[in-house]
Amino acid sequence: MYLVTRDQMQALDNHTIHALFVPGIVLMDHAGKAVADKVMEDSPHRVVICAGKGNNGGDGWIAARWCHQYGAEVEVVTVVPPEQLNHDAATAAKTAVAAGVPWRVYSPGDELPDADVYVDALLGTGTDRPLQGALQSLAAALNDSGRPIVAVDIPTGVNPNTGEVTGDAVRAYRTVCLAAQKLGTAISPGCHYAGKVEVVDIGIPVASLVEKSGKSHDMARLITHSMVRELLPKRLNESNKGTYGRLAVAVGAMQGASVLAGMGAARVGAGLIALMATDRLQVSTPPEFVVQVRPDGWTEPAAARALVMGPGLGANAEAWRQVLEQFKGPVVLDADGLQLIGSLDKSRHSTVVTPHPKECARMLGWSTDEVQAHRLEAARQLAVKTGAIVVLKGFHSLVVSPDGRVHVNPTGDSSLATAGTGDVLAGMVGGMMAQSLDPYAAACAAVWLHGRAGEMAGEQLTSASTMASDIVDFISRAIRSIST
Repeated sequence: MYLVTRDQMQALDNHTIHALFVPGIVLMDHAGKAVADKVMEDSPHRVVICAGKGNNGGDGWIAARWCHQYGAEVEVVTVVPPEQLNHDAATAAKTAVAAGVPWRVYSPGDELPDADVYVDALLGTGTDRPLQGALQSLAAALNDSGRPIVAVDIPTGVNPNTGEVTGDAVRAYRTVCLAAQKLGTAISPGCHYAGKVEVVDIGIPVASLVEKSGKSHDMARLITHSMVRELLPKRLNESNKGTYGRLAVAVGAMQGASVLAGMGAARVGAGLIALMATDRLQVSTPPEFVVQVRPDGWTEPAAARALVMGPGLGANAEAWRQVLEQFKGPVVLDADGLQLIGSLDKSRHSTVVTPHPKECARMLGWSTDEVQAHRLEAARQLAVKTGAIVVLKGFHSLVVSPDGRVHVNPTGDSSLATAGTGDVLAGMVGGMMAQSLDPYAAACAAVWLHGRAGEMAGEQLTSASTMASDIVDFISRAIRSIST
């Protein structure tokens, strides 16, 4: 599913109006009715719609008319009088007023009229600057109301292109996206302000227009279960372990981390897991794993289709640099292995790095807070700097490639906030690549399944009780959930 920026949505909107000859007021009426339908699902008695002066406000005026028509008690709180509106927004306000919808102009410091639900139709995708004046005051009043807020397209104050929030922003429990989900509602921190996101059809054929434009490569996308189902390597009766690839995992001081990575790879279907160790393993290892021990250290990689390096390496990561330099297949670098990224040719584009925010900050020379506030920009810069596919872990993890592709993962919750889950993810990515899946596709599929396995484990065990080994056990259930 496409995730659109402000400019991309504006281009789609303009094409529909000027090339497909659908009047803007028709699209606005479809949008307003769709918003009203969502608002009325909870059967509110009184609805207050906060309307700005642009098209988002026009959507709000039409939503008010439809809610009024559906029998709700409705009032519009507007930042400007209807006579000061322009174009389609002016027409929308006239129809609402003519239908008998009352309104009042908001001034900073005014109290909001009471409501069962408020609708935020103040800005939509119209700005990426901090809120000021009446808009800032109104956003704060909405948040202080203690009532549910439905945002139209995107909560006011959230950057539609990046999800960044600078200053005040409306905290909605539900966001109704018009025609396509806005990128800012999918990326943290914006996704925390958007609540439950629903996309409604307003008459803009987004998918077909994007495909015809030839610019689908430039569009960010949400990783979906149907996408992952298509990516999963097919299992054939006429096959053997070699068909599904051999994955090598470097074993360091914290041996359990490497074992978790191997288990993650095995659960996504890798044919054979080879652990490259320098000492006899002191942790329990699945009997299916091949453990190769070289006490004098490894100077060349084990025979494998893909390599995972980093989980549990500890302080001796540097000792593995020569192995990494000689390995010609796809590589996953995680944890301590990230410091070895300089050993790889930036042009190979078959390396996946999986940093958490603190590791990403260290690699960029940023602070962790800066990474969390600007996650998309951080991931993009790291991809360009390293030449690697970046999986920036966290809530709604990002997958970003050096050539500009962006995918956002919607799965995962606090069940993953425990030691070892990142090791499992690194192994899952490597396990997918061992089965000859394209590294970018492998990252997308693994991130989604990892998050879904975490959700399912948390549902059964509680998020507080879930351990990394539990995530491994639930990978098969996550796969089954999209296979039926």
